[in-house]
Amino acid sequence: MPNDTFIQLLTRKLAGVATAEEIQALDTLLEQHPELKPRYHQLSRYFAEAPHRKASNAELVLQRTLSKIKTAPLSPEKEKRKTFRWQWAAAAAVVSGLAVGVFLLFRSRPATAPMAGNTLQWQQQANPKGIKSFLTLADGTRIWLNAESELKYPRQFGDSREVYLEGEAFLEVADDVKRPFIVHLREGTVKVLGTAFNIRAYHNEPVQTAVISGKVAFIPRYNDAKQTRDTILITPDVKVSYTSRTGTLVKDTTTSLNDKAWTEGRLVFRNNTLEEICASLERNFGKRVVFDADAPRQYRLTGTFRNNSLQDIMYYLSRSKPFHYTITDSTLVISE
Repeated sequence: MPNDTFIQLLTRKLAGVATAEEIQALDTLLEQHPELKPRYHQLSRYFAEAPHRKASNAELVLQRTLSKIKTAPLSPEKEKRKTFRWQWAAAAAVVSGLAVGVFLLFRSRPATAPMAGNTLQWQQQANPKGIKSFLTLADGTRIWLNAESELKYPRQFGDSREVYLEGEAFLEVADDVKRPFIVHLREGTVKVLGTAFNIRAYHNEPVQTAVISGKVAFIPRYNDAKQTRDTILITPDVKVSYTSRTGTLVKDTTTSLNDKAWTEGRLVFRNNTLEEICASLERNFGKRVVFDADAPRQYRLTGTFRNNSLQDIMYYLSRSKPFHYTITDSTLVISE
């Protein structure tokens, strides 16, 4: 039973911070797992009965809800009841972050790998597939972190502002002329003074950097240590893609609003292969994609979706090209 996902989504809905996409995901989960509905109604009722139900008091409200749950078992099976109480307590801790204006869907923890400036206290935010998050750094920089992405950052910045990214993030960097903001990637570095930009740096994919406002400098990391490290300046509506395996660097025009679309619950595909589209869908919906045939991988498709379910997206895509699909609890299977 997907208790973890259920608790996360229900907690955000009760606290009033769930997006339309998350509410839809909760509704879908309840349809797929009707055994969760009694818990859903009971927890909703307990929360509704608590006084002062607002984000700033979310922690107190959820603590009171938890207290009621302890005196009113949700299941006749003792072990399941204990497990569920523990999960709800963890969910309460998640929502408590709203009191300071920052919410993280998963606990921040010290970075495990050695990093530059090891006198700093490093934090790590890691999102699994199907989960996005938002955080504000100590300098005021705001970061939207996409699914299947990881950000390492110091609790407080020192003489420099440096973070480490694996995956995709949209950043609104706070101005600080004396301390440029630097994002370290597996395949390069992005340096900026103050701007809004998107970075896509998933493993085994080309690095993509697009600027919404301001200017950034992208410095690729070449496999050949003797090769000169170029610095590519990127301005609004320009995107740079870099493939480290071949050393190929492409600079092209783009629509900047499309590059940040994922932060608004939109998915935008422009002449992408179905394989590329499915990689994005796998991250967004947390379902493993399996191709039973190779031909559909290279079908090129275009479409824009906003807070649509996976079923809706696949329905419309399959109307454009001749392929079949099957959606199960854990997988999306593509066939001819």
